[in-house]
Amino acid sequence: MTAVKTRNLNLDLIRCAALLMVPIMHSLDHTGLYDQLLYSWPDRLMIAVKTLFTCCIPLYVLLSGYLNNKKQLSGRYYLGLVRIVVTYLICGGACLIFEQLSGIAHRSPREMLSAMLNYSCCDYAWYIMMYLGLFILIPFLNMAYHGCASKRQKQVLVLSFIALSVLPSLFNTYFQLYSIWWARLYPICYYFTGAYLSEYMPELKPGRAALGLLAFLTAYSVFFYFHYHALGASLIGVYQDTWEVYILSVLLFVILFRVRLKSSSGPLAWCLKKISDLTLPAYLLTWIPDSLIYPMLMAAVPAGAPRYKWLFLTVPVSLISALLGAQLVDWIYRPVAAFTAALAKKPFFTDKDPLSSRSMQ
Repeated sequence: MTAVKTRNLNLDLIRCAALLMVPIMHSLDHTGLYDQLLYSWPDRLMIAVKTLFTCCIPLYVLLSGYLNNKKQLSGRYYLGLVRIVVTYLICGGACLIFEQLSGIAHRSPREMLSAMLNYSCCDYAWYIMMYLGLFILIPFLNMAYHGCASKRQKQVLVLSFIALSVLPSLFNTYFQLYSIWWARLYPICYYFTGAYLSEYMPELKPGRAALGLLAFLTAYSVFFYFHYHALGASLIGVYQDTWEVYILSVLLFVILFRVRLKSSSGPLAWCLKKISDLTLPAYLLTWIPDSLIYPMLMAAVPAGAPRYKWLFLTVPVSLISALLGAQLVDWIYRPVAAFTAALAKKPFFTDKDPLSSRSMQ
């Protein structure tokens, strides 16, 4: 008998947490946080919020490394592009139509086509551009990772990419000491880290790990406050390729992975699975409610601390609206998914796949 593979709810939890962080991160762009000195206690708290929630994209890429590191080069593998591309086309088209109807911009058909092809149909489409490149590289990254003969070699591989893409942000804290040429490799760094965690997940108790994360986040926030003289504009530099975000992302991934979820069924499990399945279109579609909500907030509420409390309303509204739209996208995509699944069973993608390792034997 073939064993039934049980769905790991903790991976759904990680994906849901990353999605929740997205509208929070985007909301900070509309608070005036980056245009002021962060002297008040609410402002200082936002240093920690910005730093922690920058982990949203790294969590997604860590998860990709965890889940996809066994994928092999094959024609069937590239069928996975269909879901990403079609979802992007539906969501990107929806954003462009909204943009036209709302009067945010007026593009000609040629400009709309260019926007789709250049991933500028909405401010959040850059992630698709990045992930499509990563998707194409994944089989070859896996060859490199599994080509390492030992745990030590895999550690050296991960550390090499940390040194290339993450450490420049640490060593250049006070003056330019370290080359930043390879910093754009950070998605590959997170991917290899996720692949490593799939084999060698630390045995950490989530409570203690959470305390460690809180202590590190507090210490970094204090350091940021004094080192950057409470300058909000400096928070823009807290990005996915910085050392503090890398450490927090890995810690958060391990914590969420180790959280004990009581049941794989029931309302909570259903909710986690459902939201997890909708994360890609929901991520893209948050741009639509954000474009409606935040211009009104910025016009009605003074910048800084007065706007922070409104995030408890704007973030849920943005997220819930995006999830409802994502469900509609999922319904539209289902016929395509059925067609792709049927196509994957064809001989070209099974026994006769010219790219598969089976055909090389």
